[in-house]
Amino acid sequence: MTARNPEAGFTLIEALVAMAVLALGAVSLLTATEGHAARITAVTDRTLARWAADQALTAARLGLPEEATLPIMGRDFPVKVSRRPTDDPNLTAITVDVVAPPGDSASGTLYRVTGYTVTGFNGEARE
Repeated sequence: MTARNPEAGFTLIEALVAMAVLALGAVSLLTATEGHAARITAVTDRTLARWAADQALTAARLGLPEEATLPIMGRDFPVKVSRRPTDDPNLTAITVDVVAPPGDSASGTLYRVTGYTVTGFNGEARE
């Protein structure tokens, strides 16, 4: 085997291996960043859906007219409010489902909340 000059640079193979290692690291970093961005978007969607559900539940408890969609931060969230009687005739259960806006990356129900309201002797809702 021939002696190598101590002042010589990297061989072609060494340079290619180093570039391959750096490329794998860069791809791993980009994949992790993409996954993080997707999770942040999902958390944002669920947070906005929760705000819409809370708003719709409060409106239902106050006896305000129900809206099919609620605008939250420039996005329209479809809302479905359903009422059902409970075992106690003085209580009514109100369930609010918020689904993903049409054309959104998320699908299905983003948030569901159930609340209860007291009905008075005249059948009117009261808190």
